[in-house]
Amino acid sequence: MGIDSRLLTRSPRATIFGFIAFVAIAFASFTLTFAQQAPTSRATTRPTTRGAGRGAPVRYPQSVSPRDTLPFTPTEFTKLNPALPTLIIAGDSTADKGPDAAHRGWASVLIDYFDASKINVINRARGGRSSRSFLHEGLWDPIVAAVKPGDIVMLQFGHNDGGNVTNANGRPDLAGNGDITQDVTRADGTVETVHSFGWYTRKFVKDVQSKGGVAVIMAATPYNRWTDGKFAHRPGDFANIAKEVADQEKVQFMDHTAIIGDRYDALGETTVKSFFMADAIHTNTFGAVVNAEAFVAGLKQLKIKTLVDALNEKGNAIAAYEPVATTQPTSN
Repeated sequence: MGIDSRLLTRSPRATIFGFIAFVAIAFASFTLTFAQQAPTSRATTRPTTRGAGRGAPVRYPQSVSPRDTLPFTPTEFTKLNPALPTLIIAGDSTADKGPDAAHRGWASVLIDYFDASKINVINRARGGRSSRSFLHEGLWDPIVAAVKPGDIVMLQFGHNDGGNVTNANGRPDLAGNGDITQDVTRADGTVETVHSFGWYTRKFVKDVQSKGGVAVIMAATPYNRWTDGKFAHRPGDFANIAKEVADQEKVQFMDHTAIIGDRYDALGETTVKSFFMADAIHTNTFGAVVNAEAFVAGLKQLKIKTLVDALNEKGNAIAAYEPVATTQPTSN
């Protein structure tokens, strides 16, 4: 596209104004064309790889939901109202805020459903942790120190607890619910006595109760697995052990797996698969919201009065969970 020759025969001032007008029109035309071709929603943007070389990190959209522009559940025991009960979540990356919007855990958005004038909500979940490593790394001690009578601690582990206890990452515990132990030499040369998943869960429950708090055990969030258009989920080994411990210790158990599974079935495979941008276990913000609302539905099913009474208008609008009376397909 050339410059109109008539511009050259005008006065210098007219020529300058004419040229500026031409550039402005051309720029506006280009911008309109680009906008018409650009994606209308970042939520549908596919992951793209940035950087050169083998193993370059995959970058995901950092804002897949308007919810990402709002505050997340506090993670520190600071500025709490000591006159209010506190809800504390202890768990792994499926509850943690995560490093980006493609790895957003359900507890990170939980604050949206509670009235801050009635309860403190603290998310102490940490990515990559098992019940064993949560204890060994000292992540559990601040929770016990902070618990006061009437506080409620939700325990959700299991995703990182399986495997060989000698693994260098220091996560796997011994299988089962017994009092068995095994001494393991860690990478730094120290010796750690490893217990069973059931032992760690019982310890967490007893520690909370020793401070006058209430412990609630949860089944882990499910993997994104489907069979013939139906969400394929079933209690895993760790969920079964968690339920067994809850029965033994006479504490409440929330089957978060089943609640989420029924919600996923209702939403359908196509919608649910859009929640899992990174892998089959970590949700994006849309999925985190669904799983958080499943949690609230579970609280109402269990009739945990302290928490139900502290829900805000958004939380009160969520119905109590009622199991779907159908046989679900099974999958590992």
